[in-house]
Amino acid sequence: MKNISKGKILTLEEVIPIKDHQTISKKLIDLFNLHILLMSLDQNTSISPEFYAEERLYFVLNGELKFNNERLINNELILFEKNKLFDIEVREKSIFLEIAINLEEEEMKNIDKGKKIKLVDYLDYVDGGIANIDLVSKEGFKLVLVAFDAGEGLKPHKAPGDALVIALEGKAKLLVGDEEVEIESGEQIVFPANVIHNVTAITRFKMMLILSIDK
Repeated sequence: MKNISKGKILTLEEVIPIKDHQTISKKLIDLFNLHILLMSLDQNTSISPEFYAEERLYFVLNGELKFNNERLINNELILFEKNKLFDIEVREKSIFLEIAINLEEEEMKNIDKGKKIKLVDYLDYVDGGIANIDLVSKEGFKLVLVAFDAGEGLKPHKAPGDALVIALEGKAKLLVGDEEVEIESGEQIVFPANVIHNVTAITRFKMMLILSIDK
């Protein structure tokens, strides 16, 4: 991933500004078969209707937007299939992720196309355990939702690609290399590729994980 700091807790304001009357985008990943943009739009701006040759996922980090007639707010996600016409209207100052990727049907089996998903309600907590569900899974890319009961965690491990963690609910302690930090709802962190890390929930904790392996 590029244009985003790694290994430190980030707030949205640290990653991308929102400026009056402007649309701003930052490329986090720009590969032949995958791109991820972080975008900010001022209120009452819009993106005109367009067709795209690949699937598009939109995840609202802050604000309120309309995709066609579907209204999305913080921590809601929507997937549009390829060659689907849609537009974006911004109701208030907003920040969102756009993920463009070619997918086969079996690579997005846990997500309904064209319908918004409220991520904090999409996966239940399990007493004394950790639950996860793959929203998108293909070679070199995963989009995963994870729910930790309080006190539960993952053993330290490494990943072969950068992993963006978006905290959706609750609070957790993270190990990044030899540093420990805490993350809570509304914050993000990138675990750098091949650096040991883990997650341990302080309270019940939900997060979305975006893992990209650049081959």
